[in-house]
Amino acid sequence: MVEHNYTLDFVAGDRRDRAILRHIVLSLFAGMLLGGIGAVLATESVLAAVLYEPHAYVLLVVVLGRTAAGLGWAVLCSVLATFGTVLSMLVAGSFTSMDWPTSLGSGGAAINFTIVKLVAIGVLSYLAGRHDRWGDLSAGGAAGVALLGGIDRALPASAGHVPGFWPWGALVAVLLAAGMIVSLGRGCDRLCSAAVALTLGASYFVFLAGL
Repeated sequence: MVEHNYTLDFVAGDRRDRAILRHIVLSLFAGMLLGGIGAVLATESVLAAVLYEPHAYVLLVVVLGRTAAGLGWAVLCSVLATFGTVLSMLVAGSFTSMDWPTSLGSGGAAINFTIVKLVAIGVLSYLAGRHDRWGDLSAGGAAGVALLGGIDRALPASAGHVPGFWPWGALVAVLLAAGMIVSLGRGCDRLCSAAVALTLGASYFVFLAGL
């Protein structure tokens, strides 16, 4: 019989648990840091704010979701990062005259929509690590959901419209979605991911245009 070294198993498990804990703590504090930077930019320059938000937050949840140890951890870390962002803006709003919700949207519905999108992107980024068709669809879904934010902010008819977002903010949103497809997709299957992202973006554009 092969002797099993339970000490090595315990050490490996302990290292994994510590890594997960660091990942969770980093999610919250990174969200707070990026949210604080966004709050400062919102008071200094409109152009800088629309180029920074929500793209910096999208990149954060993509990285956190992709490096999560499991699906549940991806959900938790994405929620904590988004919560940290909102918390920073709440604190900044209490010390300044900034109307903090405009950093995430122009109203309650737009803010909730942005929060749901960020969490969804983190979860889809984790699922994009699958080496099958579901992984391709998840990568395209994450890029498509990120693209929805750009469309929502660029079109005057949408509830989340941000004046000054077009054209530079929209360009950054498109480049971000393309970068997500390249980084999360798998080789030639990136075409499938791109098709999913474009379908989501086009459907949302038609929906808003019809309002």
